[in-house]
Amino acid sequence: VTLQVGQAGNQVACRFWELALHEHAAHSSLYGDAISTIFANVDARGQAIPLSSGPSLSPSCPIFSLRARAVLVDMEESVTAAILRGK
Repeated sequence: VTLQVGQAGNQVACRFWELALHEHAAHSSLYGDAISTIFANVDARGQAIPLSSGPSLSPSCPIFSLRARAVLVDMEESVTAAILRGK
């Protein structure tokens, strides 16, 4: 979980999430142990989808929708609202 505070903190963190997704997409299209540390894989209802627990050494599942594990704090609602809308 990350803690993002203030307009600058939230804007820098927003760019971090973009880069983290870009980096992951360059190496894998699956939701696994590495990406699960900073993102939650959720279904259309917003419910978390757990990693599969099969016989493989590295459990993974398809990515449906990712949500950053973050707490956003800001006195001005517009900055956090824009981030939550994905803009």
